[in-house]
Amino acid sequence: MAFKKIVVGYDGSQYANNALKKAIEVAKCSNGEVYIVGVIKPIDFGIVDYITPTEIEEYEKEEISKEEKYLKEAIKIVKESGLKAFYKVLEGDPSEEIMSYADEVEADLIVVGHRGLGGFKRLLLGSTSSELVKYAKQTVLVVKS
Repeated sequence: MAFKKIVVGYDGSQYANNALKKAIEVAKCSNGEVYIVGVIKPIDFGIVDYITPTEIEEYEKEEISKEEKYLKEAIKIVKESGLKAFYKVLEGDPSEEIMSYADEVEADLIVVGHRGLGGFKRLLLGSTSSELVKYAKQTVLVVKS
């Protein structure tokens, strides 16, 4: 199967860089397009009572700016490989947002890095890669190294 549209979850980490490299490798096989997505988590409703709307707005602007910086660096890497690349910053639960975006662009493949959380931490925090593997309509490639 040729993967023509590949969505990559990206946060600037080494795990995300490894996933991006693998997505580029796969996309080169079929002259595919790479869609890089960064997801910022909204402020927890539990603390909304303790911060002002201005502080919330500043937080969101700062997080979006940080994500855009990471994504623009990733776009540069993909374009240097001779492939078409696009990016988008989303807000919400990472696995849900990545799946929704993959559906929106009609992606064939989702590529994400794996942080390797073990045991108790994984139970408490969940795992974006695990959620994607379980629920995404697309093929999911989890890059572990």
